[in-house]
Amino acid sequence: MDIKDSAKEYLGLKSDALKLGLVENASRVINRLLSIFLLILVLITALVFLASGATQWLGQVLESTIAASLITGGFFLLLFLVLFLFRKRLFMNTFVRLFINIFFHEKDPNALED
Repeated sequence: MDIKDSAKEYLGLKSDALKLGLVENASRVINRLLSIFLLILVLITALVFLASGATQWLGQVLESTIAASLITGGFFLLLFLVLFLFRKRLFMNTFVRLFINIFFHEKDPNALED
């Protein structure tokens, strides 16, 4: 085997290692995104039921379903405003750290898998 064949084999192995790394990182990203999506879906479902119950309860207390709906809607509008104002701190930094950990996580070949 000469140097040319060795170089071709080396480049082929490096290419395969790069492809495997990309597939692993892509699968981790997709796994995390699907997990986050599922958690958000469950959270939204819970919030819908909580908002419905809070509106009905407030409607009985205030004897006005319109006022109860406005109060509940105002609460969620205020919550949205707070999340919007702190979106960079809450979401951007979290996702940056998440992707840094996924893509630049050094793996010990002797360590047990998660």
